[in-house]
Amino acid sequence: MSPGPPWNGPDTPGAMAQEHDAPHAAPVDRVEAPLTPLPPDARPEEITRTSRTCVGIHKGGLEPILAHEDAEREAHVQEPENALFRHLDPPLMDSYPLGV
Repeated sequence: MSPGPPWNGPDTPGAMAQEHDAPHAAPVDRVEAPLTPLPPDARPEEITRTSRTCVGIHKGGLEPILAHEDAEREAHVQEPENALFRHLDPPLMDSYPLGV
């Protein structure tokens, strides 16, 4: 008997998982692209791990941003950005200065 489900089609669990994963992989790919050359000795798996962490920090900040208004919202917008810069500093920020 062969392993795996006995059916095939767009509603199989594997196909649904792939469809679900595609939009979640796109932001990681977008973050990976500018990080790849920095630092030059980084391994690809390190860049991927850093990119996933950055996307996670960004996603984690969305709920408090949407739950607040005005000045409090602005503070919540700034907080994930601060966390990202602290996460990326010093290994990447030495090569990619703030404000660039």
